[in-house]
Amino acid sequence: MMLSALILMSGLFSAPSDQSDVLWQPQAAAVPTDITQAEAAFQQHPDELRVASELLSKYLREARVEQGHYYLNQANELIAKVGAEHRQRDWLIAVADTLQYQHDFAQARKVLNRVLEQSPRDAQAQLMLARIALTLNETDSAKQHCADLMGSVALGIVSTCLLEVQGRAGNLQSAYTRLKQLHEQQPGQAQSAIAHWRLQVLTEQALLLGDFQAAQQWTAAMPTPLNVVDKKRRLDSYLWDTDAQVPKALMLDCQQTPVDSITIRLAWAEKRSQHGHCWQDYARERIQLRVMRGEKLHSADIAYYFTYVEPDAEQAIYWAQQNIEVAQEPFDYRLLSAAKALQPHQESAP
Repeated sequence: MMLSALILMSGLFSAPSDQSDVLWQPQAAAVPTDITQAEAAFQQHPDELRVASELLSKYLREARVEQGHYYLNQANELIAKVGAEHRQRDWLIAVADTLQYQHDFAQARKVLNRVLEQSPRDAQAQLMLARIALTLNETDSAKQHCADLMGSVALGIVSTCLLEVQGRAGNLQSAYTRLKQLHEQQPGQAQSAIAHWRLQVLTEQALLLGDFQAAQQWTAAMPTPLNVVDKKRRLDSYLWDTDAQVPKALMLDCQQTPVDSITIRLAWAEKRSQHGHCWQDYARERIQLRVMRGEKLHSADIAYYFTYVEPDAEQAIYWAQQNIEVAQEPFDYRLLSAAKALQPHQESAP
């Protein structure tokens, strides 16, 4: 699944979560220096929640971006060691972020509500709650969380939040038009976190409207290097356009080992171009491992693979339905619809 568009705030913003990591390979892994330093600081000051929250946030960052299971396990072990019953705000935010990353939205909400009990106008907590509500297709709840930001953050943040919700609630074209206008009215924010978030929403809305060239333009305007969610959407803007091919510049060298959500898209692009097979081979290996382990956390990637790369209606529908149980965003429904569309074609085949 993807938790796209509404960027969770760290300070003000942090990177959106992405559940498509690569399997842990300890022999090839190098622990980032800032994690080593944060671990040392925690060992020296195990009772300081500020230190613990910084370490937990760094573990989750790596779980999202690079090595997946190892750092996610480290994050969960840290939560178990420190405990989740504290009242320190930064620790609660980090715990909630870890919970929502693992699709435990009910517990994440409970933790975030504890933050709001202490500080009802906490912008990061409200935005995370709005993000969770959108993931669960609860647009009324998301709208309320956006409205609760009024007076505590810049109007552009509130407007972007509300326009994303409006697009999800069935007013997509209107929301997209207004969001474009808002973005054009604030050119000075081009490299800001707020502008990046707005570009993510515009990309999603353009894709849903079938304006793939516009989606390509929005991703091209994003600050680089792109995070995984943005890379996925950039590839989708070409892959979903039946008249386009993924540019060679976006096709990684086969010696690289990107996260699975990127791998399966490169495999589909390779299959469509009919040039080479390395990404299809690698994707097959990755997905076989995911299926063997029954990893529901990666159900969207598995469904995507069996829908587009190696079509298999039964597998695609099963995994797309597993995904929809925890994520009801527009692209999750689109994936389920595409998986179901395989069925009649396969049944009519000789």
